Amino acid sequence: MPSYDISKLKIPIICGPTAAGKTSVALRLAEESGYEIISADSRQIVKEMNIGTAKPTADELQRAVHHFIDIIYPDNEIYNSYMYGNKVRELLSKLYSEGKKALICGGSGLYIESAVHGFFEDMGIDDTEKLKYRKEFEAENIADLYERLKLIDPEYAQSIPPANKQRIYRALEVHHFTGRKISELHTAHTPDQYFQPVYIGINSEREKLYEKINDRVLKMIEAGLIEEVKRLAEKYGYDLKRFKKTIGYKEVIEYIKGDIEKDTMIDEIQKNTRHFAKRQITWFKRIEGMNWFEPEQFTEIKNYLLDSGFTI
Repeated sequence: MPSYDISKLKIPIICGPTAAGKTSVALRLAEESGYEIISADSRQIVKEMNIGTAKPTADELQRAVHHFIDIIYPDNEIYNSYMYGNKVRELLSKLYSEGKKALICGGSGLYIESAVHGFFEDMGIDDTEKLKYRKEFEAENIADLYERLKLIDPEYAQSIPPANKQRIYRALEVHHFTGRKISELHTAHTPDQYFQPVYIGINSEREKLYEKINDRVLKMIEAGLIEEVKRLAEKYGYDLKRFKKTIGYKEVIEYIKGDIEKDTMIDEIQKNTRHFAKRQITWFKRIEGMNWFEPEQFTEIKNYLLDSGFTI
């Protein structure tokens, strides 16, 4: 149990789609009000993956204390959102016991949900055994795995797309190690709220956001994204799962292999990033208590925090 009771803490959570301007808002709040920044980004936690994840620059890291940046290597397949949530709550307890304060900033909805509410997901399953089992059925046809899931847990199978590998894998994994249906666990789980989140959504009008995304991708290419991906792929392998699942890296690898032209690579990164941003917006819009702002509305954001009981 945490040594410091965080249940009554109000924690600002700055979230929203990629390229919306979350970092600039978080940095201004950190500088003006003394917050430390807890990153909620499932890719910025990875060392060496810098340009393609839009990781804070050296200058930005100097402007405020950051946490959960560069904590695992690209080939770490064990770290997950459940672990992240536990570690964030431990950190909040530590910081506030020392008289410090923090905000959470990022676009990984699952990480934020894990920090605020927690998951039943871990189930006490040994990480090594989990990884070993998952590698066994990752080699199998997803249609066959879905049919297996329909026999084990028809209710859950009906609720998910038949090609959603991650959910199918997870449901089979839970049943294998615990003998329980994931649909029953979802029904039985009542989310806790470990602290009091104050949600600040950062977004822009769609065309403006898409323009930011397209421009960011071009700047990543100019900054050396292709060289970064080539270096990492040669070090960890071109087929590393994290590269395949990360926008920017998977497309560059296709280009390096000669499967697509450079212009196509850029178009694909831009398109896939736009689609990702759309999914992020959908995720965050469903959160109760979300308050949306343009990144330029810093005064309004500060006033909202003041009205919410913060000292700015």
